[in-house]
Amino acid sequence: MRVRARFGMEPWPFAIAALLAAMIGTSVGFLRIALANPDAVISADPFQDGIRYAANAAAEARGRALGLGLDVRTDPTETGLAVRVELRDASGAAVAPDRVRVRRERPAEGGFDVDVPVARANGGVAAQVALPRPGRWEIHVHAERGDAVVERRVALWR
Repeated sequence: MRVRARFGMEPWPFAIAALLAAMIGTSVGFLRIALANPDAVISADPFQDGIRYAANAAAEARGRALGLGLDVRTDPTETGLAVRVELRDASGAAVAPDRVRVRRERPAEGGFDVDVPVARANGGVAAQVALPRPGRWEIHVHAERGDAVVERRVALWR
């Protein structure tokens, strides 16, 4: 029986060590990326968010039952968009909403999501939405009439 005297010449310990080093290097790389790009807090109170979501879903169902819809028009400007919103009933006639909220969202980056001031204009609502960077944006419109809610998202590229 012969015992090998050269344990250092076997390749498998080096292969295992190289794989472990690659995994550690990859983990450190992902950690650096995560620390360099912090996200904002998603929700301070998820339980209350769930309650609000359920109430909003019920209000949206009432809006669908009434046949309410949103007519959202966007026109480009030098700094962003001019947004015009009209709430329509089942027959297509414009109706006055009780409350309208327009929100600018940037799906790719946090920190750019803001509610935009709105003003009543010719039976609808108008807003000037600034788009500070090129890329993909979403305009989220939320309109209320009585206890009914209608929402619409408009995705666009600038």
